[in-house]
Amino acid sequence: MKEEGVVSRSDVEMGSNEDFQEELKRNLGARHINMIAIAGMIGTGLFLSSGNTIALAGPAGAWLAYIFMGFVTAGISYTTGEITAFMPVTGGFVRHATAFVEPALGAATGWNFWYTMAISVPAELSAAATLVQFWDSTTNPAVWITVFLVVIVILNFCGVKLYGESEVIFASMKIALIIGLILAGLIVDLGGGPNHERIGFRYWRNPGAFNEYLVSGNTGRFLAFWSSLISAAFSYGNIQVVALSGTETSNPRKIIPDATKKTFYRVFFFYVLSILIVGMIVPYDSKALSKSTGTADSSPFVIAFQAAGIKVLPSIINAVVCTSAISSGSACIFLASRTLYGLSADGHAPKIFMRCNRFGTPWYAVALSVLPSPLVYMVVNNEASVVFGWFVNITTIAGLIGWVVIGVTYLRFYYALKKQGISREALPYKSPLQPYVAYVTTLIVFLIIFFSGYAVFFPGNFTASGFLTYYINIAIFAVLYIFFKFFLKSKIIPLEHIDFSGELESIQAWKESEESGKFSDEKIWMKVYHKIF
Repeated sequence: MKEEGVVSRSDVEMGSNEDFQEELKRNLGARHINMIAIAGMIGTGLFLSSGNTIALAGPAGAWLAYIFMGFVTAGISYTTGEITAFMPVTGGFVRHATAFVEPALGAATGWNFWYTMAISVPAELSAAATLVQFWDSTTNPAVWITVFLVVIVILNFCGVKLYGESEVIFASMKIALIIGLILAGLIVDLGGGPNHERIGFRYWRNPGAFNEYLVSGNTGRFLAFWSSLISAAFSYGNIQVVALSGTETSNPRKIIPDATKKTFYRVFFFYVLSILIVGMIVPYDSKALSKSTGTADSSPFVIAFQAAGIKVLPSIINAVVCTSAISSGSACIFLASRTLYGLSADGHAPKIFMRCNRFGTPWYAVALSVLPSPLVYMVVNNEASVVFGWFVNITTIAGLIGWVVIGVTYLRFYYALKKQGISREALPYKSPLQPYVAYVTTLIVFLIIFFSGYAVFFPGNFTASGFLTYYINIAIFAVLYIFFKFFLKSKIIPLEHIDFSGELESIQAWKESEESGKFSDEKIWMKVYHKIF
């Protein structure tokens, strides 16, 4: 008889759904997971909203904000990688919270994350429709929204491999664009543009490296930096996308840690370098930076290149950002459906959401996740960029709540191992500097959430919509947690009652397979490629 309070792998992974579990297919390989990780991190925020960040905080302030959030993102990614490699299940961090903390936390986190992802799709579709208006202002945006929605639905209903391949294509385009923009920006800064004007760090001296916000002096500069952290967090996107696809990843205990370990380098290259370059070639007081058009016109790169006399780049940037919005919308449906699958596996949602079609797709879960998407048609006649901006803060706060849950779950996981005398050397992947990384990142993210809307409390700044934008998600999460606390009669699982035995046996079998070379048939050129990307 199982001891009361013990949560085993069979409870978490299989539940009462053994008939459904086999239908998920492990069709995501290393190439897919690495590219999904990149595509998940590089959202439309880097291309569009980074200009607002520079306008708010100045080039140095924005750069420091992206570096700061980059370290936080990397810390969360490493933390997620360790616990996911130990327990690679579909639903990822949501089911880890159920297994290592308590069912109420897993259920509240899962439903909070699900509705956030599902309702983010209309925002991404709005952004994509606005981007198309850059070229075609005569066609009704509803036509393009319909086309994009059909593409997203097809990608998510026709098997995880098709989704993985689409993300490889989208991620490749993003990588090529960012590398091109960094090089082009550096050339323009050094005087290689058509006007041959060398800029250097001129704009860091005049109008300056830091902007002020709400008050003057160093306090104003700090407040500008702090306010830009939310925008930076949104730009980094959904780093936990890799963790949510554990059951659909071939050899997840090797592939997922490999993807997460590269996060820091990707953060440095794609974000920190991009923001540094763009902060060098555009002054933060440029009126164009503050103009929110929702198209490539509001991209700081486009503003810089147009000033330098380069005319072709806006269309190229707009095209890639448009595919980026479609990719983000598709990823939101994928994340929402796999979260719903995980909730169903844990008994926190109806079992019907575990049923898969012949492609191995949990199609009931996908269908419910797609259901809020038509809300986008309600905003066709409004300025889509305004709607997109309104969704930014709400979805970011919800994502940051997920990051806090990841940190808390990891700390419980860490101390449960310690309490039971299990060495972390037995794990498939041991992330660095733990548990200090988990403590620091969790505290920082909590502070960012709590003080995210501080500006609305300044005299003359308070608005009901502004307050709700920043804090309504905290209230929603609290209500969900209290509800499931009573509904599930949930209690925090004692550290000594958390059952690791099933996973440890699985890990031992995996290590033996690794040693026998079962998973080592990758071609040399692919190994070199994966070392880089």
